Amino acid sequence: MVEQITHSRVTLSLARATMEVKDGFFFGRSCACRPPTSWWKGQNATVDADAPQRKGPKLLNTFTKTKVPFVPLSGNSIGWYICGPTVYDSAHVGHARNYVNFDVLRRVMSEYFSYDVRFVMNVTDIDDKIIMRAHKRRSEAVIDAARAIDGLSNDASALVLEVEKLLAEGGALGALDAATQQLSAAIKAQLGDGIPSDHCCATEWNVQEGYLALAHEFEGEFMEDMASLGVARPDSLTRVSEYVDKVILYIQVIINKGFAYESNGSVYFDVKAFESAENHKYGKLNKNAMENIEDAMDGEGALAASQSEKKSDFDFVLWKASKAGEPLWHSPYGPGRPGWHIECSAMCSDILGKSVDINGGGIDLNFPHHENQLAQSEAHYDTEQWVNFFIHTGHLHIDGLKMSKSLKNFITIRAALKMYSARQLRFLFLLNQWCEPMELTPVADPNGEGVVGFKQMDLALNIERTFVEFFHSIKGVFRAGGSYRVDKAQTWHRAERDLSDALDTAQAAVHEALMDNINTPNTLLALQELIKATNKYMADVDATDARSLLLERVGKYVTKILNCLGVCLDTDQVGFPESSEGGREEILSPVLDLVTKFRDEIRSLARGGASAKELLDACDILRDVGLPELGVKLDDKEGGALWKLYDADELKKELERDREAKALKEAKAAEAKAELARKAAEKEAKAKIPPSEMFKIGEYEGLYSKYDDEGLPTHDKDGEELPKGQVKKLVKAQGLQKKAHETYLAKSMEKLAV
Repeated sequence: MVEQITHSRVTLSLARATMEVKDGFFFGRSCACRPPTSWWKGQNATVDADAPQRKGPKLLNTFTKTKVPFVPLSGNSIGWYICGPTVYDSAHVGHARNYVNFDVLRRVMSEYFSYDVRFVMNVTDIDDKIIMRAHKRRSEAVIDAARAIDGLSNDASALVLEVEKLLAEGGALGALDAATQQLSAAIKAQLGDGIPSDHCCATEWNVQEGYLALAHEFEGEFMEDMASLGVARPDSLTRVSEYVDKVILYIQVIINKGFAYESNGSVYFDVKAFESAENHKYGKLNKNAMENIEDAMDGEGALAASQSEKKSDFDFVLWKASKAGEPLWHSPYGPGRPGWHIECSAMCSDILGKSVDINGGGIDLNFPHHENQLAQSEAHYDTEQWVNFFIHTGHLHIDGLKMSKSLKNFITIRAALKMYSARQLRFLFLLNQWCEPMELTPVADPNGEGVVGFKQMDLALNIERTFVEFFHSIKGVFRAGGSYRVDKAQTWHRAERDLSDALDTAQAAVHEALMDNINTPNTLLALQELIKATNKYMADVDATDARSLLLERVGKYVTKILNCLGVCLDTDQVGFPESSEGGREEILSPVLDLVTKFRDEIRSLARGGASAKELLDACDILRDVGLPELGVKLDDKEGGALWKLYDADELKKELERDREAKALKEAKAAEAKAELARKAAEKEAKAKIPPSEMFKIGEYEGLYSKYDDEGLPTHDKDGEELPKGQVKKLVKAQGLQKKAHETYLAKSMEKLAV
């Protein structure tokens, strides 16, 4: 009986590849979108902007390699797709930069420019890397289980060596799978009924389930990492493992339109046929696409079939026939799995349809992935242009090299978050324009225990501190004079007008920066100028006379922009959000414990007749030790101390950095002092020498053979008379020594007199 997948407009026969598949299976958005601009036509490209559109920013569009004014395809709605992770390992800081950058772009477009964004991200959970990693982990686990057995049988020991050899050679997965299964069976047989139920050899393992378990593990870890970084979740998360049937349908439409062909159970996209069609073009993102076969093959994966299957080296796989040891799904073309590029086309089309406002990813995906994604989607819809804007984020480089797992120069997100907070990392990324490369230089632990930080973080930490101190200062004014009181004067004077002008200037500068390709470094600069003006106002005006309503407006504006950048996430308040978890007693208990302990200590000191210094020392311990444990920083100021709330762990790290900086400064000062003392001692020792003896010892010893009555050399060591010019220099040196020696003798006499 022929297996059928049915849809109201689709009939799919899985017996053969003769399928009737009509357009419309991939639903997309319900809006009536205008078609994307055919940027590849150059000056002949036309932009349909008849309908009233909100003025958007200029974005760097990879199609044109220039900043292009953004215009949505439908009213105020944006359909946006980004390439998500291939989940075979832990995410690193390079991934963090990419997804934080897209989070910032998304937030600015939706929260600053007020577009209605449908944000889609895929998860690649069928991939050669996942399959190979699943087999590797399985084989290593079985080897470890074998080595844990005392008296392992000779047959099992031989199998261990065979599996290790296959792992080292990186050979065919089928052979590795078979050998591992044999070893697992041998272990199970040797352990017998005593094998624990959770033992890796207790149940049969197969790649169809094993690869997906691995993918789910690292997808979960990736999403946790994104949450830790403050990256908003997508509106739609698509997994290729859940889209295989639709991928097959998508491929069949391309075959039916003459842009793909079957070969040995696989399906390949026919680049030549696509390029020769009148309304299609290959190489829109990369003009040299047809000249670099090495890069073109990069997207085929490590488990790719022989090149002889393809009509052209530049043809790329849509459906990949599975070999032994690889997961498979049944299709009209034979058992296999989706190619890498096709998944994004099918999933994006299903959620966003035949017109996509923005597609994006890291610049490394530009070619071949995004180029092929465009071609197969435009072949599927038989349209000139599928995506309107392609935006690519810049690489993160470690000492000049792209951070990647293959180069083994990566630092995981979780390792980075042990060194810095998510907010500090985001500031680091915001200080670099999202589309440009970014350099990161690790700082090695002096004890050789890995990486302890990044050199470039100093600026990010300073900027974070600038904002933190700014918010605390404004809140301090609110506490001193209240944000509003009916008995408080509100009239503006010159100082208030100057601050209001500074706010207007900052708002204009921020808007200009965000309109210019969402320039985050310039946005932060504009906010810093506003903070300088606000700090000047608070320094010039007494806190009780400050116009708190104006300060509140400034504070909320800075908070709003930082919120748009994903740094602050609460625009109803001024400053960074504070934790509200737990009940009142839970929150107050550690504070009350500290206050009670401090009160008891002060009472005890007072009853014991403690001096003022002892009481002040106790206060300093409260400021420097007790309060920071609770996330409270106390700044001593004229007129009373100012308290500031921090995250306790982050405050500890900041104070530790301050202590390290202070210790380094003190060490340098001590080193400089010691050097001065050494030079002074050296100078004094030299001054002790009488002028008549100076040319007979030290640096001059052995250079001369005869001297006059004053000890001035007259002949060199060989008995030759010295030239007049040299004698003149020696006379000058002796004169300086005479003055130094006389000064030394005078000081010595003064000491004796005392």
